[in-house]
Amino acid sequence: MTVTRRSVLIASAAAPAAGALASAPAARADEAARDAPGRRMVALRDGWRFALVNPGGITDPDGAYAKAAEPGYDDSAWREVAVPHDWSIEQAPTTEHGTTSGTGFLPGGLGWYRLAFTLPPAFAGKRISVEFDGVYMDSYVYCNGKEVGRHPYGYTGFALDLTGLVHTDGRTENVIAVKVQNRLPSSRWYSGSGIYREARLVITEPVHVARWGTQVTTPEVDDERAVVRMRTSVVNASGAAAEVEIRSSVQDPEGRTVARASSTVTVTDETAETHEVTVPDPRRWDFASPERYTLHTELRVGGETVDTYRTVFGIRTFRVDPDEGFQLNGAYTKFKGVDLHHDLGALGAAVSIDAIRRQMTIMKSMGVNALRTSHNPPAPEMIEVCEELGIVMLVEAFDCWKSPKTRYDYGRFFDEWADKDVAEMVLAARNSPAVIMWSIGNEVSEFTSTAGLAMADRLIAATRAYDDTRPIVIGSHRHRSVPAAGSPADLILAKIDGLGLNYNTAKSVDALHARYPKLFLFESESSSETSSRGAYQEPEHLNTGENYTPGRRATSSYDNNLASWTMSGEYGHKKDRDRKWFAGQFLWSGIDYIGEPTPYDVFPVKASFFGAVDTAGFPKDMYYLFQSQWVGEPMVHLLPMTWNHEEGDTVEVWAYSNVDTVELFLNGKSLGTRRFDTKKTVDGRTYLETTEATGDDKTFTDGPYPGSYTSPNGSAGKLHLTWKVPYKPGELKAVARRDGRVVATDVLRTAGEPYAVRLTPDRKSLAADGRSLAFVTAEVVDRRGVVVPDAEHLISF
Repeated sequence: MTVTRRSVLIASAAAPAAGALASAPAARADEAARDAPGRRMVALRDGWRFALVNPGGITDPDGAYAKAAEPGYDDSAWREVAVPHDWSIEQAPTTEHGTTSGTGFLPGGLGWYRLAFTLPPAFAGKRISVEFDGVYMDSYVYCNGKEVGRHPYGYTGFALDLTGLVHTDGRTENVIAVKVQNRLPSSRWYSGSGIYREARLVITEPVHVARWGTQVTTPEVDDERAVVRMRTSVVNASGAAAEVEIRSSVQDPEGRTVARASSTVTVTDETAETHEVTVPDPRRWDFASPERYTLHTELRVGGETVDTYRTVFGIRTFRVDPDEGFQLNGAYTKFKGVDLHHDLGALGAAVSIDAIRRQMTIMKSMGVNALRTSHNPPAPEMIEVCEELGIVMLVEAFDCWKSPKTRYDYGRFFDEWADKDVAEMVLAARNSPAVIMWSIGNEVSEFTSTAGLAMADRLIAATRAYDDTRPIVIGSHRHRSVPAAGSPADLILAKIDGLGLNYNTAKSVDALHARYPKLFLFESESSSETSSRGAYQEPEHLNTGENYTPGRRATSSYDNNLASWTMSGEYGHKKDRDRKWFAGQFLWSGIDYIGEPTPYDVFPVKASFFGAVDTAGFPKDMYYLFQSQWVGEPMVHLLPMTWNHEEGDTVEVWAYSNVDTVELFLNGKSLGTRRFDTKKTVDGRTYLETTEATGDDKTFTDGPYPGSYTSPNGSAGKLHLTWKVPYKPGELKAVARRDGRVVATDVLRTAGEPYAVRLTPDRKSLAADGRSLAFVTAEVVDRRGVVVPDAEHLISF
């Protein structure tokens, strides 16, 4: 490959991890062609040309782009961009072009991408394809003027064969052109637009491992040994049968080879071969120690290596039982989960592994051990990061089936494309130890219809055709009461392994468990409380609503801004905690995202309020509520988060803590000690809670706490401690003690006048590759370094 006026393409000589990114040292593609055996991976990142043709539709109004796919088309006036790229985030919010609050008032429309490159003579006779991890949405790909494929779904990857269409003389330019059509509204949340995930060329010999051509399972695991089963699909595109030696070697986390197998098969077009080896003393992939092994697959023909392929996998066992709940490697735990949409806040939808790693590290610090990819298959980078951090994943396919939720969403494509997209979802993620469940949909209209029965059968069959080792679930808001026997809502539950419930009451959860004893249950969306960091209104009200902050567009952080379908964060924790058989919960949502600005459906409000963390990555009070229930290290957190109020105010102060005793001090004077009671669930697990009526569930009409959530053990209470504090400026300090010993503190100080800007980077160095990111926190502080909470200075960088 040569350097052209348009691009310098970088290639990796190593094969990719199935569902992960190649991490071998980079090399120029022409050097890779000379030196590397087997496949080459050429990242298509820099040098793309881009034109936003029409932000308001998918037509080309004056026909100026009619020949944009042709190699000779003049694109010199187009903008040069790097991929991954999201053109929507670059636009100004508007009420035009079909935008809605749900998608953040940001346009989509019609866009074109073009990339010119040359390929060296060493690539003649090879198989050459282009892969995209995700293009949103309804994309058409052209190579040297010829349409080579269409891919409507924006959340699954795809590969297209370019063999026979590309020039490999080292001189003649090739042009890949991509037309992207994101006609709005196409989603209920912000989707982004364009080639927003990675793209690459894949160059192989005619005999090679198929795309996603390895499947690794561990059918037997104990402390002494693990049986590792490796199925390899080999493609022979040479036109003549070939004797192919398949060599499989397993390397441990340090790169030492711990098992090998080989066999020789005759391959005419495509053949699958299975090897089985034993790994001694297996190191488990787990929450605290996410150990990963690597399968290296080598294909040899006539004694020469023709392909190498790398697959990362893990050795672990898990079980989700209708009566015993969730176990990982034999240890009982709960899904301490979050739902996340795929955007990266101000960065939009364009994938960045550094930004994803930052998001998930923040989630991990909250105590998160599980992620539901809401409501679509994730980028490979998200799978990789969850593997690294020890976070299990529920991978979800769709937000709708055939019945649409927005005018131009996936419903248009379901009949023709659903099977293919499910296959891609499963193949891309099935080797990951992080992935433990497949969801075939979220809040789909057909869940309770006769038409949905056949659709569910189809999707379940498509999933199990590629992986029968993981349970299949559905996320539903249509099972808040027990369905009538024989109804579609009842019959569809017989087809799946588990049911994700969105915003169910405790009593409805118990009724469903009694009615469907063979179905495991969990909360696929819990809470949906809204809050703004630093905003507090009337803690005694369960729904402060929009009218309590007219013009401010802020919602209360007292865990009390609740829409009609939502419950408080505390309610969700108690409902989950009290039922051993309940597998856990996924908070809606872990992080604020662009779109769905409940309760504000007004321009220019463009981001949600649901997150425990805001779009900048700063924790709200909800983060600390969940941390108090999900982490073991002692902690205490005060809210309000700041101590700047009006003279004469009486402030209701809360403390979230996982320690039973907390004392509050104002300017060194004790305001009293508050304590949680230590209680036990009916199966004997201990927890901390106050003892008082909470008024948070009107379905409880009898017993000692009518109108309040009541545990099966007969108790009620709150997960926070409370003081009424007459405001005085100075220092407010919480001291948490366990057995009389101070184990955690939290301190708030009254801020003075703004004095300086403090900048704090999240790392000291980063790679000078033009792609790595450092996140810098900017804080307006007073002379003592205290953050000024109401500073609204415009800061420019």
